[in-house]
Amino acid sequence: MNLNGSLIYTINLRAMILKLIIFFIAVGWLLSTLVRYFLRSKLKKFVDQVQEAQREQYRQQRKPSHGNVNVDFVPKNDKKRSSGNTSGGEYIDYEEVKE
Repeated sequence: MNLNGSLIYTINLRAMILKLIIFFIAVGWLLSTLVRYFLRSKLKKFVDQVQEAQREQYRQQRKPSHGNVNVDFVPKNDKKRSSGNTSGGEYIDYEEVKE
């Protein structure tokens, strides 16, 4: 009878260990899923805050101060450079030198 009792004890111990392992795996999976969810939401909030701060900084830089207007781009005026009726670039008058 002692042999039969120790066999049942061994089977119960193995089942208990197996249940404990399954429990820890399930808890680990659940915790990793929750941590991933919360980290993702916190990271999204942080990114949104940084983007809003950048937008606000950009708006402040672009806003003219004290009624002044900032011009960031001035187009080239090609008509100022060309002279007369020449085409294909700037005309240079030259003389041939004979040696």
